[in-house]
Amino acid sequence: MKDSILEKFFIGYISFAILGMLIITYWSTNITYNHLVETTASQLYSYATVASKNIADDCNYSLSDITDFEPYVEDFNKILNSEVWILGSDFNLKYSSDGSDLTSDSSKSIIISNFNPADYQNGGHYQISNMYNIFKTDMLHVVHPIKSGSSSPYGYMLVHVSTASIKSSSYTITKIFYLTYFIILLLSLIIFFNFVWFIYAPLKDIRTAAMQYAQGNFDFDPIKIYSDDEIGDVANSLNYMASQLRDSNEYQQKFISNISHDFRSPLTSIKGYIEAIMDGTIPPEMQNKYLGIVLSEANRLEHLTNGLRDLNVWSNKGPELILEDFDILELIHSSIETLEAVSSKKNIKLTIVNEAKKTIVTADKGKIEQVIYNLIDNAIKFSFNDSEIIIRLYNNRGKLFCVIKDNGIGISHDNINKIWQRFYKTDSSRGMDKTGSGIGLSIVKEIISAHNETIDVISTEGVGTEFIFSLSLAKK
Repeated sequence: MKDSILEKFFIGYISFAILGMLIITYWSTNITYNHLVETTASQLYSYATVASKNIADDCNYSLSDITDFEPYVEDFNKILNSEVWILGSDFNLKYSSDGSDLTSDSSKSIIISNFNPADYQNGGHYQISNMYNIFKTDMLHVVHPIKSGSSSPYGYMLVHVSTASIKSSSYTITKIFYLTYFIILLLSLIIFFNFVWFIYAPLKDIRTAAMQYAQGNFDFDPIKIYSDDEIGDVANSLNYMASQLRDSNEYQQKFISNISHDFRSPLTSIKGYIEAIMDGTIPPEMQNKYLGIVLSEANRLEHLTNGLRDLNVWSNKGPELILEDFDILELIHSSIETLEAVSSKKNIKLTIVNEAKKTIVTADKGKIEQVIYNLIDNAIKFSFNDSEIIIRLYNNRGKLFCVIKDNGIGISHDNINKIWQRFYKTDSSRGMDKTGSGIGLSIVKEIISAHNETIDVISTEGVGTEFIFSLSLAKK
């Protein structure tokens, strides 16, 4: 079973939550605790500096000159909730803020024999220990010498604070971190639900539709996503692709139907007439007539095959052009002369209206002749009897425009964009166009596009059709 993108996103979200919790638990807690230790030690050292100076100022030769140290250190207990010791130069404990009067009775004196002031010279003048096993738990110890100027120290002031209180403050701050983190997690759910609603759900619909289209079900309901963003663009593109493939499928079926019809009709005629000649149904004196019909049908098949071959070659790289300068009026006159017999049968008048000052163009003469012939031939086929076809030339913006306008059945609005398709015929019953192959306009479109020019069509049903194409004027 394939992994869901929603599952991956959810796993990522849970991983983010767990990782954040671990960072707060193991990283933020330690940073907070260490910061509080340094801050507390710095504060204690500042107070100890002031108190030590005051004591040193009141001493003459030693700490024995002072009978009561309480006034010097009472601020410690009031503000910092700490315990203060004062040691003599011999490391004898002379004062303890816990209430014991160790200075009045020398028998009760305590000598910190292992005390070494040098241990506190580095690292901010503090240590965390049990003070040579004097305390039952670790304490924060700050040491400051009591001396006047550059003389030897009279003694030392030691300030002790329980690390338990520092840890308690650290936990309090960490709880704030936890609360803030949980609030962030809750707010981040907005991102999660936005992902589900605006990305995952539309992608799921797109995936379902794409799988249906991949199976050839182009009639599957269009994707109903109307957001004006990348997801909406993908949905619209997929809907458009499906409609194009659906139309292409219909076009392919019509293509096969049309080409089968256009090949079957002449082949049936050829086969029928040859069989009739061979079995004697057609007498010898009539054979030339029907052989002419067979030749005409064979020419029709050849024309159709050549057209298909050209279109197949042009589909990849377009027709190969041999550009030259020539007068387009000559090609128009030549095409009219060729089609005069056909137009005479319907009593259609072919009129040239030349409004162009310049008619010399640069193009492939043979292929442009094919364009003009096809357009005039088409106009004759679909014009009413006793009507007129006008071929008009005019110049505009350095180009020559050729307009071929007929008075005939016209093309409906629904079909006008389909006329360039191969084998497409506007007369589905083939009542008016029994000889056309349905690829003439496709060839015309390919040739004009290869010249980097444009061809347009304007048509009104029951009134007529007008084709307009452009060509580049010759520079000389």
